[in-house]
Amino acid sequence: MLAVACSTAGAGKGDLMFEVPKSAPLLQGKMLDLRFAEFAQGIWVKDLNQCPAARIDRSSPGSTLAIYRGLFETPGRICQVYGAEKAGKQTQRAALNCLLTDGGEAIELVTVMPRGTQGLVVQEGEKPPVHFRFCEKITPILQ
Repeated sequence: MLAVACSTAGAGKGDLMFEVPKSAPLLQGKMLDLRFAEFAQGIWVKDLNQCPAARIDRSSPGSTLAIYRGLFETPGRICQVYGAEKAGKQTQRAALNCLLTDGGEAIELVTVMPRGTQGLVVQEGEKPPVHFRFCEKITPILQ
C-alpha cells in the first residue's frame, strides 16, 4: 500500500495514467488495420429465428453480435478495434478496447473466421469458438 500511496502522492487530479498495449502479443509484428474484414461485417445471430435482430443491446447475452468496420458490439459491450490483422485472410484476429454497459472497460482479443457463405465463427480470447449465422447487412446512414 505504501508503494501505491507514494507513486500517486505527487499526482494531481486526473494525472493517473494507465498504459494500454499498442497491440496484443499475438498481433505484434503483423500488418495491422483498424477495421474488420469484409467477410465479418454484418449482424450475426446464433439462431436464425432471432432474425431480424432486435437492438443488439437488448438481445440475450451471447445470442447476437454486430460487426461494422472497426466496431464490434454484443449485448453488454461495444468495442473498437485498435489493431487487426490486414483483411483478405480467411481468419482475422483483432485487439479491441471495449466499453461495458456497467461502465467498466476491457481490452479483448477476438478471432473471426468465415464458415461457408452465411456463417461466422467467433472466438473471444480463450473462450471456445461460437458459430453465428448471417442475419442482415448493416447499412451506413451516411454514404
